Amino acid sequence: MTKSKITIEGRSFALVLAFFVGVISLSQEIIWVRVLSFSSAGAPTTFAHTLGSYLIGIAIGAMIGRYICNLQRDFFSWSAWMLVLCSLFFYYSLPLAAKINSKDFYTPILVLVCVTAAISGGIFPIVCQLAGSARSAGKSVSFVYLINIIGATFGSLFTGFYLLNEFSLSRAAILIVISGAFGATIILIIQGIKNKTSVLKKVIPMAIIFSLTFMLEDKIFDGFLENLQYEKEYPRTQPFKTVVENRSGIITIDEATKSGDADIVYGGGIYDGRYAVDPRSPNGIHRCYMIAGLHRKPSKVLEIGFSSGSWAAALMRHEAVNELKVIEINSGYLEVIKNYEEHNQLLSNPKVDIEINDGRRWLGVQPNDVSFDFMLMNTTFHWRSHATNLLSVEFLELCKKHLKPGGVVFYNTTGSEDVVRTAAAVFKHVTMVGNFVAASDSPFDISNEERRQNLLRFKDPDGSPTFLRNEVFKEELERLTKMPLPDMGDKLRNSDQFTIITDDNMACEYSKRKGYWFEPNNSWIRMFSKLSKK
Repeated sequence: MTKSKITIEGRSFALVLAFFVGVISLSQEIIWVRVLSFSSAGAPTTFAHTLGSYLIGIAIGAMIGRYICNLQRDFFSWSAWMLVLCSLFFYYSLPLAAKINSKDFYTPILVLVCVTAAISGGIFPIVCQLAGSARSAGKSVSFVYLINIIGATFGSLFTGFYLLNEFSLSRAAILIVISGAFGATIILIIQGIKNKTSVLKKVIPMAIIFSLTFMLEDKIFDGFLENLQYEKEYPRTQPFKTVVENRSGIITIDEATKSGDADIVYGGGIYDGRYAVDPRSPNGIHRCYMIAGLHRKPSKVLEIGFSSGSWAAALMRHEAVNELKVIEINSGYLEVIKNYEEHNQLLSNPKVDIEINDGRRWLGVQPNDVSFDFMLMNTTFHWRSHATNLLSVEFLELCKKHLKPGGVVFYNTTGSEDVVRTAAAVFKHVTMVGNFVAASDSPFDISNEERRQNLLRFKDPDGSPTFLRNEVFKEELERLTKMPLPDMGDKLRNSDQFTIITDDNMACEYSKRKGYWFEPNNSWIRMFSKLSKK
């Protein structure tokens, strides 16, 4: 088929194909971002690596498409079968990526992303060839680009806001494959009718291939998330007890297998807590009980980040807490707690108000008269993408604005000294409870005896003090009563050893990585040189 033989109908159909390619290509890219983000626990470099791999793949695909166009063959059939190949390769690459991840490899997964993009990118030059004409090639290609961009926009919105919210990763991938198969079938049918050739000879083999693929879904994706998850030990034999997937992320739960342990919840592939409330639980929840040594009467409390709900449940044991406002960005955590009695009671507790929202955004739109005695955040790991939003000077200034006199901000540093230094840049008094930092403009001057009485205000459902339940808890009571809380504010402010985190420098996410993208060890050239040695 030469350029002069391309009809107006062919150009019109090419626009439809351009839309299809845009939808499928961007949908695949979004799923790859989700996969790589989950496997890296949301490392801030993940999106850049995925996008870079995709763009390289598209460039390679364009060269492949150019070669096909020079063959001057049946472009309709070429585009149809490349759409089939693109769909199938993408589908099988996902479980393969999980297997590769279980071997602790990262770069080969980016190669899969690159190849996926190369196949879909190879279709685009063919589409432009179909749409071109001797008199208006520029105009035709312009329309192709426009329709392709519209399709890409639709695909990203539909996949990101609907498919990933309503379906699992594997099921969303199948739906995208179905779209590719449907598009390829339509092309072959129209091409067969136009050329008066047998359509069944082409459609039936494709239908058989896709049918077998869908029938084997359970086997193909067996252990998919288990192998893909960032934080785990391999070989992994224990499947997840519960999985919740939505557009906000992926929540997985490991069932406790040892006596005295508790079910573990992972958010976005990394540890996010345990379903345990008692002071000596393995989730370090004693830090939550130390609110007794940080504030005399925390009547109104704000908790940003609900996760397992264990910390909220512990707070509600405190007699002084009359109002607990919880802001959680992922509604999936509320689905999970229905399997845990004390946690589930939070949903009907009149003192607890849980809202699905972004914590910083929610606090930023509150009027000045909305203030709290205590703000608690069991913040995720400081090196994860977007962690800056809850660790920067700008956010702490926002918190300070909504604290009552004597109010305290108490949150997880996850081992970052920069996080502690940043707290001292905003608040006068800073102290540490384990790896948690407490910051306030009022001194932490609660005496040991007063702290002990405050700890005894944590009550079990029957009204008896939690810390007097047994001898082990009594020992914990004494330990927490005597735990030192030194004021570190002045010392930190006089030190230039650590970096103050801001929204601009994102020092927590890119710690010790000044000039990261220009360092030879982190360049694309270095990455591909490593690949060539494997």
